[in-house]
Amino acid sequence: MLAVFTITLPANAQTEEEKERLEELKAERERIQAEAGAQAVKVDAANADFGDVVEALDAINALVDLQEARLADAEQTVRSSEAQAAEAARREAEIAEEVLTLQAEVRDLAVASFTGESGANGEDLTALLLSDDPTEAARRRSLVEFQTGSLGDGIDRLRSLVAEAEVVSQQRREAAAAAEEGRIEAERRRVELVASQESQMELVAAAEMRLEARLAEAAVLEERDSEAAAKIRQQEEAIARRIRQEAARRAAIEAAKARADRPPVATPADISTVQGIQVHTSIAAKVDEMLNAARSDGVDLSGWGYRDNLRQIELRQKHCGTSEYDVWEKPASACRPPTARPGQSMHERGLAIDFTYRGGSITTHSNPGFVWLNNNAHRWNFVNLPSEPWHWSTTGQ
Repeated sequence: MLAVFTITLPANAQTEEEKERLEELKAERERIQAEAGAQAVKVDAANADFGDVVEALDAINALVDLQEARLADAEQTVRSSEAQAAEAARREAEIAEEVLTLQAEVRDLAVASFTGESGANGEDLTALLLSDDPTEAARRRSLVEFQTGSLGDGIDRLRSLVAEAEVVSQQRREAAAAAEEGRIEAERRRVELVASQESQMELVAAAEMRLEARLAEAAVLEERDSEAAAKIRQQEEAIARRIRQEAARRAAIEAAKARADRPPVATPADISTVQGIQVHTSIAAKVDEMLNAARSDGVDLSGWGYRDNLRQIELRQKHCGTSEYDVWEKPASACRPPTARPGQSMHERGLAIDFTYRGGSITTHSNPGFVWLNNNAHRWNFVNLPSEPWHWSTTGQ
């Protein structure tokens, strides 16, 4: 029998010592589960006792769960370190620019202080300092003090900026090093996870074969010993339940990833109408310029841009099925007839136009509308889909 160990971890680690202890516990937990997973893959699912198969499935599933979580932690550490490094680099650039400006100001104040060229508001300090008029004494003193004080403040500020730059530079280097270490750690964990997932798939496949064979045996045994057949079915149902649970969990993860990776679609609020063509507001000005330029060259272009994805969703529900998976994830080839997933068209993002020339479709590469677009559209970042002379978008898709 396989032994599966659990370790209760503290809910919150407050001190550095507690944090270190928490990491030690996590590492110990991972070590124990890795050992259990290694034992699990050695189980001969086809011939092992029912209990061993169940424990093996539980152990390998738990190991994969843990490794996925640890990989996610490592990837989050990389993202956090990269963000810190980028912020430090941004602050370094700000400091460098501020230092240049302040150096120029300090240089001008220093020249003015030592040469007496000018004071506040362009005052001639040389003339004031040489004047015998007693009424100018207080004014002379205040101007000299102002300039000297400003110079001192500027020098102090420069010193402060230089010191801050050293700290920020060190922070950037440390964050960059942490990001690199994190990438190495994430890659190591990714390799471990892939290996465990492959072992998991092998064990599940073996368990599936066992399930088929044992259920077939139960069907034959039913006629002679219904009680024994029922026991077999009960045991194999426990195995089947674990297989289904893991399959459902994997499907949920893949569906969540697919949703996160869905290309953004525009909403009516994102759309502007430019000379009769609906496009995303972000490119409206460019489209207007392009159409005006074409008209100046004697080329009359129009067309269709944005298309609401609700129609595509309706088609997917009709041709592919009504579930979340059917609409958003099922491959187009699995639908009858094949139907593209919503969000795949640049039209749904408002970033594509199907052009017409003098009101007619542009169906050939010799069409004057296509010729003009081919020579000029790149100036406004529009690219043609080669198989469709009429279709132009910001990506060529």
